[in-house]
Amino acid sequence: MQIAINTAVLKSVHAMTEDKAQPIIEQTNRVRINEDTPIEPERQKDGFTVEASPNVDDRLLFIDLIDVDGAPIAALAYDLKAGKFRQLEPDPKPAASTKVNPQADPGRDLGLALQIGSRTAVEAFLKHHHPKGLYADLANAQLQKIEAEEAAAKKA
Repeated sequence: MQIAINTAVLKSVHAMTEDKAQPIIEQTNRVRINEDTPIEPERQKDGFTVEASPNVDDRLLFIDLIDVDGAPIAALAYDLKAGKFRQLEPDPKPAASTKVNPQADPGRDLGLALQIGSRTAVEAFLKHHHPKGLYADLANAQLQKIEAEEAAAKKA
Protein backbone atom coordinates (compact mmCIF):
# COMPACT_ATOMS: atom_id res chain seq x y z
CA MET A 1 0.00 0.00 0.00
CA GLN A 2 1.47 3.37 -1.06
CA ILE A 3 1.09 6.27 1.37
CA ALA A 4 1.83 9.78 0.09
CA ILE A 5 3.37 12.27 2.51
CA ASN A 6 3.72 15.91 1.52
CA THR A 7 3.47 19.43 2.91
CA ALA A 8 -0.33 19.32 2.74
CA VAL A 9 -0.31 16.33 5.11
CA LEU A 10 1.99 18.07 7.60
CA LYS A 11 -0.02 21.29 7.39
CA SER A 12 -3.31 19.53 8.11
CA VAL A 13 -2.09 17.09 10.77
CA HIS A 14 0.25 19.41 12.65
CA ALA A 15 -1.46 22.73 11.87
CA MET A 16 1.76 24.23 10.53
CA THR A 17 2.48 26.64 7.74
CA GLU A 18 4.00 25.80 4.37
CA ASP A 19 7.23 27.48 5.54
CA LYS A 20 7.54 25.00 8.41
CA ALA A 21 6.26 21.93 6.56
CA GLN A 22 8.52 22.19 3.50
CA PRO A 23 11.85 21.90 5.40
CA ILE A 24 10.56 18.80 7.21
CA ILE A 25 9.72 17.15 3.88
CA GLU A 26 13.14 18.15 2.50
CA GLN A 27 15.03 16.96 5.60
CA THR A 28 13.30 13.57 5.72
CA ASN A 29 15.90 10.95 4.83
CA ARG A 30 14.13 7.81 6.02
CA VAL A 31 10.72 6.77 7.33
CA ARG A 32 9.89 4.28 10.08
CA ILE A 33 6.43 2.67 10.16
CA ASN A 34 5.22 1.10 13.42
CA GLU A 35 8.73 0.85 14.91
CA ASP A 36 10.01 -1.24 11.98
CA THR A 37 13.39 -0.72 10.35
CA PRO A 38 13.61 2.72 8.72
CA ILE A 39 13.06 2.68 4.97
CA GLU A 40 14.03 5.11 2.25
CA PRO A 41 11.01 6.99 0.89
CA GLU A 42 10.37 7.36 -2.83
CA ARG A 43 10.76 11.04 -3.64
CA GLN A 44 7.99 12.83 -5.55
CA LYS A 45 7.67 16.41 -6.79
CA ASP A 46 6.11 17.80 -3.61
CA GLY A 47 6.93 15.08 -1.08
CA PHE A 48 7.41 11.34 -1.09
CA THR A 49 5.61 8.03 -0.84
CA VAL A 50 6.29 5.07 1.40
CA GLU A 51 5.26 1.47 0.99
CA ALA A 52 3.36 0.04 3.93
CA SER A 53 3.40 -3.72 4.25
CA PRO A 54 0.31 -5.25 2.62
CA ASN A 55 -0.23 -7.61 5.54
CA VAL A 56 -0.48 -4.88 8.14
CA ASP A 57 -3.49 -5.69 10.28
CA ASP A 58 -3.25 -2.64 12.53
CA ARG A 59 -5.95 -0.07 12.13
CA LEU A 60 -3.47 2.75 12.70
CA LEU A 61 0.05 3.14 11.32
CA PHE A 62 2.51 5.27 13.27
CA ILE A 63 4.97 6.92 10.92
CA ASP A 64 8.18 8.67 12.01
CA LEU A 65 9.96 10.98 9.60
CA ILE A 66 13.69 10.68 10.24
CA ASP A 67 16.50 13.05 9.26
CA VAL A 68 19.94 12.18 7.91
CA ASP A 69 21.33 11.85 11.47
CA GLY A 70 18.67 9.29 12.40
CA ALA A 71 16.68 11.65 14.60
CA PRO A 72 12.88 11.77 14.34
CA ILE A 73 11.69 15.14 13.02
CA ALA A 74 7.94 14.53 12.78
CA ALA A 75 5.43 11.85 13.74
CA LEU A 76 2.27 10.97 11.86
CA ALA A 77 -0.62 8.55 12.28
CA TYR A 78 -2.33 7.02 9.26
CA ASP A 79 -5.78 5.49 9.69
CA LEU A 80 -5.92 2.47 7.38
CA LYS A 81 -9.68 2.11 7.62
CA ALA A 82 -10.37 5.76 6.74
CA GLY A 83 -7.45 6.00 4.33
CA LYS A 84 -6.21 9.30 5.74
CA PHE A 85 -3.88 10.86 8.28
CA ARG A 86 -5.06 11.68 11.79
CA GLN A 87 -3.84 14.07 14.41
CA LEU A 88 -1.67 12.51 17.11
CA GLU A 89 -2.10 15.29 19.62
CA PRO A 90 -5.34 15.95 21.48
CA ASP A 91 -7.21 19.16 20.87
CA PRO A 92 -5.40 21.85 22.92
CA LYS A 93 -8.77 23.42 23.81
CA PRO A 94 -10.86 20.94 25.80
CA ALA A 95 -14.63 21.05 25.51
CA ALA A 96 -16.24 23.77 27.57
CA SER A 97 -18.19 21.22 29.60
CA THR A 98 -15.01 19.47 30.73
CA LYS A 99 -14.35 20.42 34.33
CA VAL A 100 -11.21 19.38 36.15
CA ASN A 101 -11.74 18.09 39.65
CA PRO A 102 -8.84 19.31 41.78
CA GLN A 103 -9.44 16.38 44.17
CA ALA A 104 -9.29 13.76 41.42
CA ASP A 105 -5.61 12.95 41.95
CA PRO A 106 -5.07 11.50 45.42
CA GLY A 107 -1.45 10.60 44.60
CA ARG A 108 -0.64 14.25 43.97
CA ASP A 109 -2.50 15.30 47.11
CA LEU A 110 -0.69 12.74 49.24
CA GLY A 111 2.62 13.85 47.73
CA LEU A 112 1.89 17.42 48.79
CA ALA A 113 0.97 16.30 52.30
CA LEU A 114 4.18 14.27 52.56
CA GLN A 115 6.26 17.21 51.32
CA ILE A 116 4.95 19.21 54.24
CA GLY A 117 5.80 16.22 56.41
CA SER A 118 3.65 17.05 59.42
CA ARG A 119 1.00 15.05 61.20
CA THR A 120 -1.50 17.86 60.50
CA ALA A 121 -0.94 17.72 56.75
CA VAL A 122 -1.38 13.95 56.55
CA GLU A 123 -4.46 14.05 58.79
CA ALA A 124 -5.94 16.80 56.58
CA PHE A 125 -5.39 14.60 53.54
CA LEU A 126 -7.31 11.77 55.21
CA LYS A 127 -10.06 13.88 56.70
CA HIS A 128 -10.96 16.17 53.84
CA HIS A 129 -10.32 14.33 50.64
CA HIS A 130 -9.26 10.71 50.68
CA PRO A 131 -10.39 8.68 53.71
CA LYS A 132 -10.27 5.27 51.97
CA GLY A 133 -8.15 3.36 49.48
CA LEU A 134 -4.50 2.80 48.70
CA TYR A 135 -3.44 6.39 49.29
CA ALA A 136 -5.29 6.46 52.61
CA ASP A 137 -3.39 3.33 53.63
CA LEU A 138 -0.11 5.00 52.66
CA ALA A 139 -1.08 8.14 54.58
CA ASN A 140 -1.91 6.04 57.66
CA ALA A 141 1.48 4.34 57.38
CA GLN A 142 3.11 7.78 57.29
CA LEU A 143 1.13 8.78 60.38
CA GLN A 144 2.43 5.69 62.21
CA LYS A 145 5.96 6.66 61.23
CA ILE A 146 5.42 10.22 62.48
CA GLU A 147 3.98 8.89 65.75
CA ALA A 148 7.02 6.59 66.20
CA GLU A 149 9.37 9.52 65.55
CA GLU A 150 7.48 11.70 68.05
CA ALA A 151 7.59 8.94 70.68
CA ALA A 152 11.35 8.48 70.12
CA ALA A 153 11.89 12.23 70.41
CA LYS A 154 10.02 12.31 73.75
CA LYS A 155 12.21 9.52 75.14
CA ALA A 156 15.38 11.31 74.15
